[in-house]
Amino acid sequence: MVDYKQILRLRAEGVSQRGIADALGCSRNTVAAVFTAADSAGVGFGQVADLGADEVRTLLLPEPAKPDSDRAAPDFEYVHRELGRPSVTLLVLWNEYVAKCRATGEVPYQYSFFNEQYRRWVKSTGASMRIQRSPGESVEVDWAGDPMVFADPLTGELRQAWVFVAALSYSAYSYVEALPDMTLGSWIDAHVHAFEHFGGVGRLLVPDNLRTGVSRSDRYEPALNPAYARLAEHYGTAVIPARVKRPRDKAGTAEGLVDSKTA
Repeated sequence: MVDYKQILRLRAEGVSQRGIADALGCSRNTVAAVFTAADSAGVGFGQVADLGADEVRTLLLPEPAKPDSDRAAPDFEYVHRELGRPSVTLLVLWNEYVAKCRATGEVPYQYSFFNEQYRRWVKSTGASMRIQRSPGESVEVDWAGDPMVFADPLTGELRQAWVFVAALSYSAYSYVEALPDMTLGSWIDAHVHAFEHFGGVGRLLVPDNLRTGVSRSDRYEPALNPAYARLAEHYGTAVIPARVKRPRDKAGTAEGLVDSKTA
């Protein structure tokens, strides 16, 4: 958990939000939230110097009030820890929670409310998760922003090409190919060429929620284009689209190459 007391101490010493986030291994959004809460409460490090870390967290960002309900309270600390394991999702953990409630005769929360309560818990505790990657675990794929322009070597005519990027998440070893368009056919062909280049396929494919491969974007159960789903099935891999507005899901590999291309 993030130590809010240390955030206030470093703030009092004049360290920037970015510097505090780097020093404590948390996000800048968390640091900014603590700054805002401290300003609203009129609290500085001098007022909390004699308090414990848990007391400071409760003072600045108290946990949401528990609803007056006979439903069983989930163990969100356990949920957050388990989400760091491969292939574990909120849906899996909710089913586990429901099974436990049934075994003890308790009443569980519905899936949607379970998710909402978990998000509130993360916000109130400042919990963050480090994404662990393993060799061969996943391949990140994307189109690299704006098209490139080149001159036809025979006619001299200016033409456009769209750049496909595939990168191994662990090593950032990459494959890049220019294609005449961004159609589904080009998307599929580029994947096949990338797999041939790598000499294999990762256990997971991580594309953005682009319409070429993902026909319906959804936080928990995105719908894949049927042809893209068949490609994954043929190669024995699973497609796990990156979450919308979550650049950390593809940080440093395909997303980083795209940023360098468009910068």
